[in-house]
Order: sequence, then structure tokens, then C-alpha cells
Amino acid sequence: MNYYDITFHGISGRSVIKRTVPSEKDPYEAWQDACAQITDEEIRLLVNDTYVTMRRSLIARIDVERVTDPLEEAQNRKDELRNVINTLSNMGF
Repeated sequence: MNYYDITFHGISGRSVIKRTVPSEKDPYEAWQDACAQITDEEIRLLVNDTYVTMRRSLIARIDVERVTDPLEEAQNRKDELRNVINTLSNMGF
């Protein structure tokens, strides 16, 4: 399972970002997993408990960026904090 940040750019210059979208599809098709519903004329997204509807004809481009697994990232942060605490403890703080 891969995770992606997907940015939908409108021709007006505004963008909608859907973060950490889990997908098993290729990056080229992963944007579809970010959508709650896809029709021929529009796409619907659920972003921060808000439904966003974008007309497909007004989307300039879609950027897909692979990101790390959020659970793995949280575990790495815990490990880093634990290492800092151990180092400070060994120094006598």
C-alpha cells in the first residue's frame, strides 16, 4: 500500500489538496482513490469533513506525490524522541 498527497489545480489558480491517500494503484491513477465520486462532468472530494465538488473541465492538472506511511512516520518520531531522552539521560540531565 502506497500513500500519496494529491493536489487538484483549478484553472483559476486555486488548489485542493487531499493528503495521505492510500492507494494500490499506479501514481498516474491514484487520484481516483482521493475522490468520493467521479462522474463525466465533475469529481467530488471529502476534504477535512467538507465535500468539495470540482468540474472536470475546470481542472488544469493533478499532481500526485508519494509520501511515507503515516503510521511509520509516527513510529519514527517516537524513536527519535526516545533516543533524545536517552542521550540526555546519559548526560545526566
